[in-house]
Amino acid sequence: MDTNERKDEALGMPHRTADMRLRREILFQLVQQAGRDICYQCGEKITSYDEFSIEHKEPWLNSDDPPGLFFDLDNISFSHRSCNIRAGSREEAPHGSFWRYSKLGCRCELCTKANREHAREVYRKRKAKKLALAAAESKEDKEL
Repeated sequence: MDTNERKDEALGMPHRTADMRLRREILFQLVQQAGRDICYQCGEKITSYDEFSIEHKEPWLNSDDPPGLFFDLDNISFSHRSCNIRAGSREEAPHGSFWRYSKLGCRCELCTKANREHAREVYRKRKAKKLALAAAESKEDKEL
């Protein structure tokens, strides 16, 4: 067993996952000590590192200078993870997506079509899974 495998086993999770968790806990503690643990989106206090996220005040992805805006520390704030996701989805979920239909309530023709297609795909996957389970059970019964 190599060193990384031993670390993973000792931590009960991949070492990289544990490392990122530790960094996030340290960052959250420093944000609390600085008094910056107020959500940029809703204004409420962020009370645990599980709900803590880094927020870009101005969306960087479709800007004129994505790397510049991404790393601009003046563009950084903190928010609840759920508030950050909700804000990001408003900015980046295109019309014609299941996400925009289900999470943002858009009922335009494109989003409604995407919802129907998503429902069909979910149905197909569930049906395939049931058939596979039935086939496996049938095979087990024949072996007995």
